[in-house]
Amino acid sequence: MGSQPVRTGQSVLAFVAAAAAIPALAIGLPTGLAATFLLTALPVAVPLMLRNDPRPFAWASLVVGSGLLAWAVVGVLLGMFLFVPTALMLLAAAFLDADTRPGALWLIAVVGAPAVGGLLLCGTYG
Repeated sequence: MGSQPVRTGQSVLAFVAAAAAIPALAIGLPTGLAATFLLTALPVAVPLMLRNDPRPFAWASLVVGSGLLAWAVVGVLLGMFLFVPTALMLLAAAFLDADTRPGALWLIAVVGAPAVGGLLLCGTYG
């Protein structure tokens, strides 16, 4: 395990990201897509559980944030776009600390995954 906990700014961003998922859940739970909204919001808590070790926290924030952003682009017709602020805050938390920041290739992957998802969606239904 790491010797020091995650920086305060990263923790705050992760908590605010989890709080930003609450309005999306409040909108989605009364609908017929309640399970989809709940399963989309559950992974947001994963980085919060890893706040004692900075590197796994950064990677978890990156993976959950990029996956959530890609799902928000692909699931726009289901209302998953409501999770975009949560995804962006998790991505910001992943890149906030220079010591645990993932490399530039991961930044390209994070930006590219939602773009490819959106292009596939437009190509399929356009």
